[in-house]
Amino acid sequence: MFKLLLGKQPAKFLSKLDPKSYHIVSNAINRLAQLHEVKNLDIKPLKGKFENMTRLRIGSRRILFTVNELKKEIKIWIIEDRGNIY
Repeated sequence: MFKLLLGKQPAKFLSKLDPKSYHIVSNAINRLAQLHEVKNLDIKPLKGKFENMTRLRIGSRRILFTVNELKKEIKIWIIEDRGNIY
């Protein structure tokens, strides 16, 4: 199991969500902590300006994160709607 680290922007984005959306996004983030055990997440490595990051797709929202295998940490950098992130 990975330790999850949230940046300032993701925490602010989560605080502005309605309860139903918050529940959906937070469940996906909690499943992300079990990265190697959970197989049905829509995860893809990114290219271009986000080259070293990976994205998790949750409907129209995207979570951009990096994985540190040595420290067993996942750092969540950005959570945003698809149209605002790319």
